Amino acid sequence: MIGYEAFMKRTSLAALIALLPFHAAMAADFATTVLDATFKFFDPDSTSTCFLVQRERPDTAYYLVTTAHTLERTKGQTAVLVLRESKPDGSYLRHDFDISIRRGEQHLWVRHDKQDVAVLRLAEKLPVLVAALPESVFADESRLKQAGVHICSPLFALTYPARFEANGAGFPVARHGIFASPPLLPVPTHPTFLADFTTFAGDSGGPVFIEGTAAHPLIVGMVVAQSNQEDTMKSEYEERVVRHPLGLGTILHAKYVREAIEAAAKPNATVSH
Repeated sequence: MIGYEAFMKRTSLAALIALLPFHAAMAADFATTVLDATFKFFDPDSTSTCFLVQRERPDTAYYLVTTAHTLERTKGQTAVLVLRESKPDGSYLRHDFDISIRRGEQHLWVRHDKQDVAVLRLAEKLPVLVAALPESVFADESRLKQAGVHICSPLFALTYPARFEANGAGFPVARHGIFASPPLLPVPTHPTFLADFTTFAGDSGGPVFIEGTAAHPLIVGMVVAQSNQEDTMKSEYEERVVRHPLGLGTILHAKYVREAIEAAAKPNATVSH
């Protein structure tokens, strides 16, 4: 028989688990961990994928990560972050939440000084609880070597292709591909690699990941561009360019994402041009 104190601890834990939404209770697999932190980020002129990250305490802020070109093309003072709130009955409530991205002419995000990644430290309190990714999920060179990834190794991405959403709650779409080029090292010499999956506008900023250890994800990079074959069509009266998708995405190594987060976390962080 167990003692009263042990019984109460077990009972309290069971009650706590029972109160959690079903989705949260099942979010132990590596892909769902990334899913819960990935969101659509858009305005009428630009759209992308983003994901939220939290650093170790005492920093409790959320850091929104996406491509720099997305934020630079976004006009106005705000953009929309599509959040979702899980309900006890298994349904989800959508929240199109305005995020400040400029103050007058001043950008509020921090751009990496060399790569197409930007990070926005969120000042607004979010209307729902968010399971942000910890910084520990980002792969460095050592963890990439340990993971043994190579050309043709499988990888996964979560994105919003051509503004498309998986459902009305605003979930991203899961994509499965392979390393179409080897993730060559050292990273500063080879900052990007190719992934074999069909890419569209809106995929930019999507996290690219593999299964790490103990059912945790390992973020190996972020989608920054798509690849196309351009053919110029000429006639007597017109000239036009036709783009043919190659089904390849350009992936920026995760090292640069983490560097951008650290830059955004510094006091009085400024935009790098």
